[in-house]
Amino acid sequence: MRINCEVQVCNRKLPSLNMNNKKNTARSSLGIGRLPGSKADVSNLFIHLCTSQNKQGNKYKVGGNIEAVFTKFASEGKFTIRFKEPAHDLCVKADPVLAKTFLQTLKLGIQNKDIDKLHLSTLAPVKQSQVEKPKTKLVITCKKDYPITTAFPYTLETLRINDVDLTRVENRIMKLKRLQILDLSHNIIQVLPVTMNEMHSLAELHLAHNKIKGISHQVFTGKVSKTLRLLDLSNNHMEYLPHTLGHLVSLVTLRLDNNFLKKLPISLGKLTSLKFFSASNNKLVELPASVFHLKMENIDVFGNPFTSQLGIVTNNMPKGVPNLREIASAYCVKRGLRPTAADIPATLVEYLQSWLKCLCGRICYESHILTCISLNLKLVSPALTIGNAFETSTPALATLCSQKCFDKFTKR
Repeated sequence: MRINCEVQVCNRKLPSLNMNNKKNTARSSLGIGRLPGSKADVSNLFIHLCTSQNKQGNKYKVGGNIEAVFTKFASEGKFTIRFKEPAHDLCVKADPVLAKTFLQTLKLGIQNKDIDKLHLSTLAPVKQSQVEKPKTKLVITCKKDYPITTAFPYTLETLRINDVDLTRVENRIMKLKRLQILDLSHNIIQVLPVTMNEMHSLAELHLAHNKIKGISHQVFTGKVSKTLRLLDLSNNHMEYLPHTLGHLVSLVTLRLDNNFLKKLPISLGKLTSLKFFSASNNKLVELPASVFHLKMENIDVFGNPFTSQLGIVTNNMPKGVPNLREIASAYCVKRGLRPTAADIPATLVEYLQSWLKCLCGRICYESHILTCISLNLKLVSPALTIGNAFETSTPALATLCSQKCFDKFTKR
């Protein structure tokens, strides 16, 4: 059993000599093991501490030599082992899962239980790679540097792979649980795998200058919908965006420049965290009027035709009262209730998430009027680029909850 961690060694005798009893925290390899051929007994167990300065390591006897193990913060990967001889405290910080496994092995060793069945170290000297600081950033800009037979370091937080003609997003990339920034721009990727939605920590996704035409509606669901803050899809072949774009509740920056988009999903107005939006040089005939509910810092939609004619597109207003499903769903959205498939049928979960918002702020579903209005984007963002310097309004597809709202907003 051996884990990579950070260890601070404290000598408890030094304070009595008016000396500092702490060494600096060092990247270390900490193992529990016994010498090859020795009896499977606690008397032959040692804790083996190796650092880059001492790859041979120091051995601490386990049997009858551990005064205490402090595990109050073990859930955070922190614990301390106190030895009798020498009078050292090993203050350890490791991955919480590895820390838990290490402590369980140590406990069984101290109790002298099934030691022959434990996964123990041989107490051999470690390699330099075992005590190096974990790699958190990797940049690949040349094909020959792209790892084919070796894995990506599991500790990566930033991964940039550019100009290597990458055709797909590999599954081993999506399994990097600590990855926060993924930059795959300037490649030839055409399709994003659905399983990208399970990336645990992804905050920035850079996909500019690829050949992506469309994205599955599932990509913007799952765990990534809560973590993603920047999405760059500029300079692709995008023809559409899924309605689940509105699930990216943490998205701050969205770049869609230089694509072939004719329309944007109405759910764009659900991105309440969005501050920077650009969709210049597309084929947009209108914007979704739902952006009226956002407060952005910059909008750039320069180079789009915006040719939609103002007027009614569809009128779905019922003559009676909205059905019970619509009333109950609107109430859930208004109250911030988010039932899952464990609470209600999956079809109802999908329906619940398909809400639209009238310009008056009312939540609606199938009961609405869909009409094209003129929207003054100065009401959405102070920094604005549409066409000429004096232009501030564009055609916008609006969802209106009633005839009253239709009369109100179409006369503006």
